[in-house]
Amino acid sequence: MDVLEAMEERYSCRKFADDPITAEELETILEAGRIAPSACNNQPWRFIVLEGEDLEKVDACSRCRYGATTAILVCFDKEESAKNPDVTPDYGWIDCGLAIMQMALAAEGLGVASCIVGAYEPAVAREVLRLPENLITYQFLMLGHADSGPMRMHFDRRPLEEVVIRGGF
Repeated sequence: MDVLEAMEERYSCRKFADDPITAEELETILEAGRIAPSACNNQPWRFIVLEGEDLEKVDACSRCRYGATTAILVCFDKEESAKNPDVTPDYGWIDCGLAIMQMALAAEGLGVASCIVGAYEPAVAREVLRLPENLITYQFLMLGHADSGPMRMHFDRRPLEEVVIRGGF
């Protein structure tokens, strides 16, 4: 599967089967996040992997696990992330977005379903995972094997002419 095909096929899985992903699949997905671009190549991300009994910690802070057998909480170290207040207060947010999307696309390429979840309680996640103060939580990446296909609205995309502005306004 090429990259554009993975982009077109990937969807937010909201019902996962019970069978877990393999250790090799997980390592490949984590590697995709590790090699993502970041501002100044600071690589401030941290990937907290939760499987088995640790999934109870996910359930404590989010009702959107959807039965995923693996969850990765993507965070960034605010002491390591690049800053430029003229553009964004902290590039860690952007860096994590790049890393989580690369992991989701790698998952798709492997036949692993994913869902990027921002619906969680950061304070609860911080408490149950005992996160150090310097780590800022971003979003969860839920992973597993799909037990259902994409929702119909997944295929609703605006035409290119509607979203592209050439030469400015």
